[in-house]
Amino acid sequence: MPDKDFFVSTELNAQRYAQIIQKSHSRSKAMGIDPNQTASPEKYKLSPEQLQLRIKASQPFYDLVTTQMSTLYQILKGSGFCMAVADADGYVLHSLGDKQILEHYKKGNCMPGYLWTEKAVGTCGIGLALKEGIPIQISGKEMFCKRAHNITNSATPVYDNNGKLLGAIALSGHADKVHLHTLGMVILTAKAIRSQIGEIEKAREIAVRNTYMTALMESDQRGIIALNDAGEIMQINRKANALLGLDQGVVPNTLSESERSIPQINIANLTRTRLDWQQVLQSKSGFTEREVTFIRGDSRFPLVCTLDPVTMPDGEHAGGILLVMEHDRMLQLANEIAGSQARFTFESILGSSAPLEEAKKVARTAARGDASVLLCGETGTGKELFAQAIHNASPRSNKPFVVINCGAIPNELLESELFGYVEGAFTGALKGGRPGKFELADGGTLFLDEIGDMPLDMQVKILRALQSGEVNRVGDIQPIKVDLRIIAATNVDLDSAISRGSFREDLFYRISTLAITIPPLRERGHDVLTLAETFLRRIRPSLGKPDLEYSPKASQSLTQAPWQGNIRQLENAVERAVNVCEENFITPEDLGLEYTNKEGSDQDTLAARQVQELSLPAEVTNLNPNSNAMLGEMEHALIKRLIEEHAGNISQIARVMGVSRPTLYRKLKKYHIASC
Repeated sequence: MPDKDFFVSTELNAQRYAQIIQKSHSRSKAMGIDPNQTASPEKYKLSPEQLQLRIKASQPFYDLVTTQMSTLYQILKGSGFCMAVADADGYVLHSLGDKQILEHYKKGNCMPGYLWTEKAVGTCGIGLALKEGIPIQISGKEMFCKRAHNITNSATPVYDNNGKLLGAIALSGHADKVHLHTLGMVILTAKAIRSQIGEIEKAREIAVRNTYMTALMESDQRGIIALNDAGEIMQINRKANALLGLDQGVVPNTLSESERSIPQINIANLTRTRLDWQQVLQSKSGFTEREVTFIRGDSRFPLVCTLDPVTMPDGEHAGGILLVMEHDRMLQLANEIAGSQARFTFESILGSSAPLEEAKKVARTAARGDASVLLCGETGTGKELFAQAIHNASPRSNKPFVVINCGAIPNELLESELFGYVEGAFTGALKGGRPGKFELADGGTLFLDEIGDMPLDMQVKILRALQSGEVNRVGDIQPIKVDLRIIAATNVDLDSAISRGSFREDLFYRISTLAITIPPLRERGHDVLTLAETFLRRIRPSLGKPDLEYSPKASQSLTQAPWQGNIRQLENAVERAVNVCEENFITPEDLGLEYTNKEGSDQDTLAARQVQELSLPAEVTNLNPNSNAMLGEMEHALIKRLIEEHAGNISQIARVMGVSRPTLYRKLKKYHIASC
């Protein structure tokens, strides 16, 4: 794995860097590399067929890297830099850059199919990154071959989440353009690729588990039926289909089928019994080895049934598993059906500060209807918590709650994740295809997290799906009807994004029928202590410190900290404190908040300066400079002053304030200010 501490700027690491270069030069000489060579040796060149085999062997690493390179090239285009990706052996698989740059490198055989390691070209970026297992930047005479003395090269190895070396990526340009930021871009790209590979592996693991579950149901000699709490058949194996005499395809046999919108049959319509299926399914009792009369056309026949209720971890009922068998086939239930749903409710949202109560009030109103909701707030404020609470309080609470992080999935995979795909849609597509998030959320709620990071081309497709109520799987022209509610979340100022052209205004209005702003933790006052106490009560027993409490100074520090990371940062700070505290009371130092007073003083000074610059009246300046009231009065006064200075010109005022016109109009309404 890469040495994360290598690039800390210290004299020791500078020496280590020089030693790495020196040792590489020594090895290059020992291997007989000609420093005057004008191009990479042809003996290390792959044939087109060999190159394609190496590309295929490097999937999905190759696809992810080339996509990331294309994105990065849009930023670097015309800058004189060239990007390359090599496999774990050092063979260049792909390169991208301005045409004249690529032509220049082509003369030296720095192109796909050639080996770029010490044994081929001596000291070079890709070779050193792969050998040493670290990100590295070398320039000028640090290169072994003289033809590269006018080049700078930043390269880093790329690993998967298990530590397996996948290859290396590099960024090259003229030596006079060397900058540490170039290496930083390469490292960040490698980290993004590793994260995306993890997502792909996770998705594949889920698909494999679903396949195993279906295979398990089909391998059992008993009839197995999954019922929801209304008694509708959600899934059934072939044995049960045969016992009940149902037509194939009427109800789903596999997990992939059950995720589609298939008309469902209620078990009550297939039986003649005094049993109240819905009541039993919503209880915890179930029953064992009970004879139930089933009907098939005009005929009736008994089967022995066992109903095992399914209860979610939070205690909610989720239907049951019904085993149907003939009298001589009675065995115990041997498989477990599990799933996921929205776990949090409004009671899970801790705190009673005015800003939070206002947000919860609007959210509860939103839950009663079916309009699209946009949750706005900084990272770590609890937007998904609000989304789950709205879903669980809505009429769709017993339907799916499906989450997709629009900013964490590569652009080329996002469409298939959202809309699914059919068999044969692309290389590697699963047999039978796969439903997308829209289909999975049918009847329930689709939570589009980080929607502000969604690419523009996908915004168009999302908008079309929301307007038509239909989706098309990748590779298919047949539309699929979907009925769902959209809850979106973002930490991006979408008004500004619209002004920049990075977010579509029509999509904004489609997803923001109800907009809810989740307040940052620093604006929630005493809620900080409520949350801190909750985290402490949860964490301290597991570490054998059941009596641990906060000292008065720690409590004061908690309320004064800026909490830029919001609730996530607070939870992390509490967990840290419980781990490191050696006394009965947690101190600010345990929390890592020893900087608070100094920072608070700096903020007070800044706020005081801002008050003076606005020349506010005395009754306003007497307020706490950091209070919400003061901030509101400052903004109020600023808007009124700008209206006078710009004769009510909304466009000019918005430009001066750095906000969009819709945002300014909302502020005018908030403060009851007339624009002219």
